[in-house]
Amino acid sequence: MNKPMTTGAPAAPATSTDGAADQTPARASIWTPTNVCAIAILVLSSLWLAWWFFERADYVYVNDARVAANMVSISSRIPGLITDLHIVEGQVIEANQLLATIDERDIRLKLRALEASLAIEKGGYVRQQSQLTLTERQIETAIAARRSHLAAAVAAAREAEIMEIQATHDVERATSLRKEKLIADDQWEQRNLSQQTATQLYQRRLAEVQAARAEVLRAEAARAELRVLENELTIISLRQDQLDVDRQQLLKSLADHTINSPIAGVIDETFINPGEYVYPGQRILMIHNPADLWVKANVKETEIRHISVNSPVLISVDAWPEKTFHGRIERIGEAATSQFALLPSPNPSGNFTKITQRLEVKIGIDDPQGLLKPGMMVELQIRAS
Repeated sequence: MNKPMTTGAPAAPATSTDGAADQTPARASIWTPTNVCAIAILVLSSLWLAWWFFERADYVYVNDARVAANMVSISSRIPGLITDLHIVEGQVIEANQLLATIDERDIRLKLRALEASLAIEKGGYVRQQSQLTLTERQIETAIAARRSHLAAAVAAAREAEIMEIQATHDVERATSLRKEKLIADDQWEQRNLSQQTATQLYQRRLAEVQAARAEVLRAEAARAELRVLENELTIISLRQDQLDVDRQQLLKSLADHTINSPIAGVIDETFINPGEYVYPGQRILMIHNPADLWVKANVKETEIRHISVNSPVLISVDAWPEKTFHGRIERIGEAATSQFALLPSPNPSGNFTKITQRLEVKIGIDDPQGLLKPGMMVELQIRAS
């Protein structure tokens, strides 16, 4: 009996005795580890994106801000040799603390010579003032004496005038009596001679009065000498004032030979060494006040409307990644930074490319430990208002 031929097709499933077919294979599950990881990554990414959009809606971010300070450059106002440098880099200093000393020997010699000249002028002023006082007393005494002599001359002239009048009356009476032959001719002649004598005396007294008046005028004219002495005093006083001004200038120049700190702060860098010669305006050292720091940021003009003065700011710095510093906006610039560029960017060709401009913002820092330093790069997170 021949066996039936078999083919490569699979045999039909056997049936059970009750006629039901065998069960089909189970479907594969979707909660495989790979699918779970993919779903988790998708969910986390969605949550992160939602958080990112939420943060961007409530905050303005700036990634290129810097810590700034008033860097004070100390320069010399006079030329000279640096004899001493009293500080080192990194040293904390107080206001008005001595920083450097310039050789002051020449200026001190000039000051001594000027003070000697000033002392001579003061002595000359005192001597001239004494001479003025003495001359004034002498002139006033002479004037008083001449006036007394004038008064005596006037009194003598008055007396001579009275005597001349009396003698004239006597002559007139004697002339009347002579006509009546009541007196002798020799008596008339004697009275006439007395009258002429009285007239001559009166004329002499008048001349003495004129001479006395001339002496008074001459004595009073001597007061012009007082004016000359007073002018000499004025000239000496002006010379004293000029010398005093020169002295004040030398004292100021002497003070410039010692360079003091205008502020309290820390020494950032020194540019000279003792023994070097400096010129006016030459930079000697640089300091800043570590208690007066702020953040200078350039905010895009498209985001400037979201911030305002006193808006809170979170500050992150690479030097202290575990710390977050706090601050507030103190000032928002009134012009874009492009307005302060040394080289303007005109558009003569007519080809225009719009660029987002930036406005400078000043942010005060709350840094009681003094961890931030000028020039550090910081990242800002400004609360939108």
